[in-house]
Amino acid sequence: MFRIGIDTGGTNTDVVLTNVDSGKIYYTKTPTTPKELLKGINNGINKIVDKCSISYQDIKELIYGTTIVVNMIAQKESEATALITTKGFKDVLEIGRAYRSENIYDINMNKPQPLVKRNLRFEVSERMDFLGAEIEPLDENEVVDIINALKEKKIRAIAVCLMHSYANPEHEIKIKEIINREWPEVYVSISAEIIPQFREYERTSTTVINSYMMPNMASHIIDFKNEMAKSKIKANCYMMQGNAGIMTFEAALKKPVSVSESGPIAGIIAANYLSQLIGEKNIITLDMGGTSADVALIQNNIIKFTTENNVEGYPISIPTADLSFIGAGGGSIAWCDDGGALKVGPLSAGAEPGPVCYGKGGEKPTVTDANLVTGRIRPEIFEENLDNAMEKTRVAIDKYIAEPLQIDTIQAAEGIIDVVNSNMIRAIKFVSVQKGYDPREFTLLAFGGAGGLHAGKLAEDLEIPKVIVPYSPGTFCALGLVLSDIKCDCVQSRLLTKEQMNAGILNEVYTNLDRQGIEELEKQDVDQENRMLVRTCDMRYFGQAFEISVPLTNMIYSENDIDEIIEKFHSLHEQAYGHCMKEDPVEFVNYRVSAIGTFSKPDLAKNANESKVTVESKKIYGKAIFDGKEYDVPVLNRDSLNIGDYIDGPAIIAEMGATVVVYPGHSATIDRLKNIVMYTNINM
Repeated sequence: MFRIGIDTGGTNTDVVLTNVDSGKIYYTKTPTTPKELLKGINNGINKIVDKCSISYQDIKELIYGTTIVVNMIAQKESEATALITTKGFKDVLEIGRAYRSENIYDINMNKPQPLVKRNLRFEVSERMDFLGAEIEPLDENEVVDIINALKEKKIRAIAVCLMHSYANPEHEIKIKEIINREWPEVYVSISAEIIPQFREYERTSTTVINSYMMPNMASHIIDFKNEMAKSKIKANCYMMQGNAGIMTFEAALKKPVSVSESGPIAGIIAANYLSQLIGEKNIITLDMGGTSADVALIQNNIIKFTTENNVEGYPISIPTADLSFIGAGGGSIAWCDDGGALKVGPLSAGAEPGPVCYGKGGEKPTVTDANLVTGRIRPEIFEENLDNAMEKTRVAIDKYIAEPLQIDTIQAAEGIIDVVNSNMIRAIKFVSVQKGYDPREFTLLAFGGAGGLHAGKLAEDLEIPKVIVPYSPGTFCALGLVLSDIKCDCVQSRLLTKEQMNAGILNEVYTNLDRQGIEELEKQDVDQENRMLVRTCDMRYFGQAFEISVPLTNMIYSENDIDEIIEKFHSLHEQAYGHCMKEDPVEFVNYRVSAIGTFSKPDLAKNANESKVTVESKKIYGKAIFDGKEYDVPVLNRDSLNIGDYIDGPAIIAEMGATVVVYPGHSATIDRLKNIVMYTNINM
């Protein structure tokens, strides 16, 4: 049975095809076609099907990772959306939070405009209290009047978010019933189905984004399925979610907010899976592609999640893998600001026109161009045709960087690399040092087309002793797609102190959440033997404005279990913040269940053992510059390397869609899974 993973990035579309039964894995990539996404996807599918000589009908499962949600929000590409909320709360989206990310006193902060304009926000008479008791009944006639008004405004989607509906969703459910009766063509999202938890601003924002995306997601999925039908692919289709799980296309249509940032998340899944196979418990992942660099920290093989995520400045309060991303990719453009400082990113040359050296119309120098000029990217083995590219690339670096800064070309190129490295070091410190972790106690796992180019130097500067670059790092996120499981997150808010909580309440809450999770898995055709439920609870000290997620193990709770859960919370608080306050009252806030439907996984070890050296090893040397010094470096094709091979730096290793640099003073070996394992040889 064949499973295919397709990851559409800003620069390339990566495709991985696996025979789940035999463990054989095939990799390829093709340029992304931003104006016609499905064209690039089709090109990738055709390319890999030809490569492994199978028919399209042999593909039974297709997993798709995309940044379509982020792109559409960034470009405001959607139909008009309306909001129905409780009387007196139409400006929740406008008011937001008092928090300022850079400077709390910045009155000129560039605040994103609400996705729903004020004239499309409507108030309805109703009110629940925070315990779910009805204070004021819903005025159904007002709802009908609002719907009639919206029909005249050519609205395509409606978001419904009422005060305290997480405690009692009755009014929201009734509004949805009225909308479906009066206007069945319109798309509707209610917060009780999207994010039934407290904090009205984040809940409203998340529900609005979901509604905002529904019309475009529907058309995209329809177009995708039509294209697959033309190729006679009759596979079960899934989309990657931000929670490190996948969902069916049908589920994604109802909850498109879940697939935000889905592409980068798949790389974390693959990294964690690989690290378990090779016995690495603590890793920092670096995914450096053509447009951005994404960084995450995994401790004890447990992916960390957050509910404090945002897309283009708009809060999304659903569980998402915790990662930091910056505009630092191979296509990131280098420039000089008005003060004469060298900058790199966040603007990217992307797939079109691309770096100067690609010869597709790019004029401004990028990180890829700098790596070419310093000899770290080799024209003779690079995937793109770089014949006669050197002179044009040097001219661009001279014009935009060297001449304004009054330095030579090589200094400018190395300066570009140094600046982008500094940006990535800050991102790595953000997920490690700033959260109480010492990066020296972790292994850096680098992937993406450009990850291996920079990882060795980043590790050296951070005093990280080991770097791992997996086989085919340029398609590693697509590999993560075929390693993913179905996942559904269920949540309920109920704020209770220890004195108010008892075993009966806790068992009732989790029994209801378990039932919801199982129902979602049933909708996605997950067999009973493949189902798994994971429980957590968000807790805090009374009066705090943030929570800590506490993992729960038992399925039935006693009063003693509640005491143990509280002790576990104290321990996690001390680990995160260096102290705990055992004398202070503890509050239970959000109760969560992740319902997981497991898939069979390809055997990466078996695939590595069966993979044979496909390229004859040849002694090729080239000139490369590191820290102003020129070296004669061996240029190796990765497919010519055998398990156990040892490489002294400096050396350059190239493969399809990626280059790995072993820096001077470093060394590398090829492990049993054909990973390149680099050692910075730092004495700790």
